Amino acid sequence: MKREVMDQIVALLASECSELGEDLDALEAEVLQRTRQLGQEAVQAVLKKKGGYHGASRPCECGQRGRFVGYRDKTVLTSLGAVTVRRAYYHCPSCRRGQIPYDQQSGLGPGQLSNHLASAVSLLASQTSFDQAGRMLEELLGVRVDDNTIAQTAERVGAVVLERNDAAVTGALERRNPPKAQVHPERLYISTDGTTAPTLDGWREVKCGAVYWDDPVEGRQLRYAARLEGCESFGQRLWYLACECGLRQAEEVVVLGDGAPWIWNQARLRFSRSKQILDWYHASEHIWQCANGLYGEGKKAGASWANRMLKRLYEHGGRALLKRLRRSRRSRRKSPEVLLELIGYVVSNVDRMDYPAYRSAGLDIGSGPVESACKRLVGGRLKGPGMRWSVPGAESVLALRIAWFNGQWEELWKSKPLAA
Repeated sequence: MKREVMDQIVALLASECSELGEDLDALEAEVLQRTRQLGQEAVQAVLKKKGGYHGASRPCECGQRGRFVGYRDKTVLTSLGAVTVRRAYYHCPSCRRGQIPYDQQSGLGPGQLSNHLASAVSLLASQTSFDQAGRMLEELLGVRVDDNTIAQTAERVGAVVLERNDAAVTGALERRNPPKAQVHPERLYISTDGTTAPTLDGWREVKCGAVYWDDPVEGRQLRYAARLEGCESFGQRLWYLACECGLRQAEEVVVLGDGAPWIWNQARLRFSRSKQILDWYHASEHIWQCANGLYGEGKKAGASWANRMLKRLYEHGGRALLKRLRRSRRSRRKSPEVLLELIGYVVSNVDRMDYPAYRSAGLDIGSGPVESACKRLVGGRLKGPGMRWSVPGAESVLALRIAWFNGQWEELWKSKPLAA
């Protein structure tokens, strides 16, 4: 816009609002309302031109050509208000399907929301309940969108994100061609955990993964993955994310887990050169559970025993702890089940419990980032009061949250997902 035109608009607005004086709140609200109205009318004026016309005929997906029939009006809700669009309509006599090129070009797709407004709707829907998202949208933009439209938009866009991600992972595996690394850290951490989400079929497990590294300038960087799926497919998804984060280029790769066998199985399969570390806090929990089982909940003798075992583990590692536990077992006439369970747990993970060496090398020994991911991705949105999700709905909203937290939001909406 030319400067002189802008100056004229500013002068007119200032004149219209001058009676509000120094009441900044009222002045700001009035100017905002008027500029929204001005923007809405400007958009509508541009859209008076007929959109999507490509001549008397255009290619159809069936291989034939669709013929221009006429124009179809559509009311579209934008971030500035409702506008009407006149779109060229083509019909193919061969396959009898209609085409409206404008809807694809503009990113509208079959919906009623502009691409820009749909982005705002989807972002709010990914962070809070659909009804709260509607209230926030009206407060922030002055545009009202009903709860059903918000839910449908978020789930449609989330489904597109999931479909694209699935295709990317499957394609990389089939071609045996990992995705290009976007960063090149020296040390890359990969951590996994599981949580649950309430679905219409009951509580379902959501597998979560965090891939992270320390950037010398920007500090710790994290990227997330989460899905309601099996171990094998989630392992593939985590591998793809790790490749994007420099898995193949990193000098050192560390996998942190809570001791679940599937985690180590996937680590061996997907991250064969990684150093595996049992999360310190999960190891500590097992020791405390054993202490409570041996001495009773909250007993001083149990706390003393647990602290001795933890000190042994922290200062000397898993093998030293295992010797102490076996000695404790031999000193008892009858070995309690909880002690045998702890010994079995340590035996299964002893090679992942060399905490003195890990600390000496400056390695993380706790899986805090992925536990935080479980709360941030799943607990922060899917576990609200009274919420119960369809599996596709939960996964779609989860996909939107991941796109936001992984810094992929702008790229997503440039691709116009509603028209996909």
